[in-house]
Amino acid sequence: MLDDRTIIIDLLNAAKLDVTSCARALNEASNGDLRNVLSQQLQQAQKAHEGIFAYAKNKGFYDPYIPLEQMVSEDFVMPRQLMAQK
Repeated sequence: MLDDRTIIIDLLNAAKLDVTSCARALNEASNGDLRNVLSQQLQQAQKAHEGIFAYAKNKGFYDPYIPLEQMVSEDFVMPRQLMAQK
């Protein structure tokens, strides 16, 4: 079973991908109408990402300033904890 932190981090990663994909599509589009639509979608994706990020940070699920060593450690500890629950 997935915990709330895992779900929120997955959602945050999906939102990041959405922003990146919209930005790439906008950069490649040559049609003005399409560029306008993609620009609006990019703004919406950025707002969604901002909201998800704020929620994750406020809940303590995501800290953008934690040291690399701690991030790597958590990447190994979390799967072991999940496997131990099964």
